[in-house]
Amino acid sequence: MVQLHNRYKIDCFVCNNNTSPLLVMTYDELQEMHEDLLQEIWTITLENDVYERYLTRQEPQSLKTISRLLERAKIGRRLTQHLGPRSSHMSFRESVTSLHDIGHHSTLSTPSMPSISRFGTPSIATMGTIGDTTKITIAHRIGMSKKEVEEMQRNLVQFIRRATRKKAIMRAEIEEIEIRLKEAQEAKEEFEEEVVVEGVDPMTGKIPAERLVRFVEEWLRSASTIIERLRLKSATVRMQIRKATRQLIQREELGESLRAVDFYKLTIENQDYVKMLEEKSLYVIDMKRIAGHYHLKLTQHKQKLNDLLLTVNKLKDDILAKQKQIKDLTGNYKIMEVNVKRMDKDLKSLLNFMENHIAPDILDFIRLQEEYAELKRKYKLLQRRMNIEKILYEEYQKQIQQIIRKTRVAGDEDRGRKERRKTSDTIYPIIF
Repeated sequence: MVQLHNRYKIDCFVCNNNTSPLLVMTYDELQEMHEDLLQEIWTITLENDVYERYLTRQEPQSLKTISRLLERAKIGRRLTQHLGPRSSHMSFRESVTSLHDIGHHSTLSTPSMPSISRFGTPSIATMGTIGDTTKITIAHRIGMSKKEVEEMQRNLVQFIRRATRKKAIMRAEIEEIEIRLKEAQEAKEEFEEEVVVEGVDPMTGKIPAERLVRFVEEWLRSASTIIERLRLKSATVRMQIRKATRQLIQREELGESLRAVDFYKLTIENQDYVKMLEEKSLYVIDMKRIAGHYHLKLTQHKQKLNDLLLTVNKLKDDILAKQKQIKDLTGNYKIMEVNVKRMDKDLKSLLNFMENHIAPDILDFIRLQEEYAELKRKYKLLQRRMNIEKILYEEYQKQIQQIIRKTRVAGDEDRGRKERRKTSDTIYPIIF
């Protein structure tokens, strides 16, 4: 920084002697000077960033005062540039009005206004009273930088902790989502296999409701078992975490630190737990297989029970039909008993008649037969006579109807003549 300041003073001196520095310096020197200036600007910007953070955290009021002084310095620089060529004699580190006296600081009495570089980058470089400029000591700069670096490291550690915690939470949520998707897919496959494919009734071609209800109940029962197992597992893990936390607290109190052997021990315990989990998983799979076998047997027995219930219901219907038939037969039996009694009574009366009846003599029978034949002959003669009378009656009926019809026709003709006579007697005679 001092070299650049001296070089800037030399350049200004050369300019005062009416000699252009561009004619003296080569292109390589100009390039080197440009790089040095950029490096200086970057350094000043970094220092300003660190000091601004420090002052924002420690002395926010001083930072506001410095900002106001920087604005005044910029305005004064613009006015100086417009007043005359005097601006070419300004040094690289221009001294400006410093801060007001702050008496309660022990290390620095009064902070000065930061300087402004040639390219307009402000730098907190001096501190002192009004009228004199004193640079910030190296020790004070190192202290501010060290405190700021410690604060940044502390913030970085907190950020890393938050990021690690958030990453673990997100990883757990992702694993939970994957487990849910896997369980949903398994439940879907089981539902399609046990209900949609195997649950169809071969007689009706439909899925019975009890099959779906049984599947849902079994699925809920298995889900409850899994939830209980996970609850026990989480309780065990929480207990292990509390135990490990107590051990860590005890080791911190005793001043002991973790060793590699502890991690090897945890690795071996994890391997044992993994083996135990695999064994338990195989045991659970065997139990599931056994439960599936007995569930299949239970389903078969339930089917047989349903068939037997259908047979029992059919037999009950047959029994009711037979009972109804028995009632009908009982009624018919009573009716037949009444008829039998009546016929027995008739039979008894007939037997009594036969026993008490005295047969007529043969001559009387022959005489009755002759009388019956005579009566039959007379009946035939009378029947023939009646037929003849009937034919004559019908003939007379026809003649009477013809006479009546002729009489009606004659009466109609007489009535027509009378009407014609009445019509001819009117004012307008009708000529026939």
